[in-house]
Amino acid sequence: MYNELPEFRKTKYSYAMTYINGVLMGGDGISLVKLEEFEDNHFRAIFKLSYFQLAEDVEMPSKSQWNTFKKKMKRRNHSVFVFREYGAIDCGKSDKTTQQPCLYIDFGFLYD
Repeated sequence: MYNELPEFRKTKYSYAMTYINGVLMGGDGISLVKLEEFEDNHFRAIFKLSYFQLAEDVEMPSKSQWNTFKKKMKRRNHSVFVFREYGAIDCGKSDKTTQQPCLYIDFGFLYD
């Protein structure tokens, strides 16, 4: 079936943190707000909207910007599986310094 996810290999949280911090490193420093780990061994990165360079009148990244971001993730580690779903999420208690929503993307590491 198309909706089935692959099996993700167990990955140390510290490795996933180092990986996603490297991906999210930008001109204004690290954009990661929080990294969540799930029972099926995949992760959710919650990060600042400021990671993306947006025009003044644009509130959210374009589909093209998201696709470029996903490609960047795959270039950093070819065993990464990036979920199709992504988007805006409340920053919650993790980041009270911003009034903007945060963004999220889910990923996991595949077996070699």
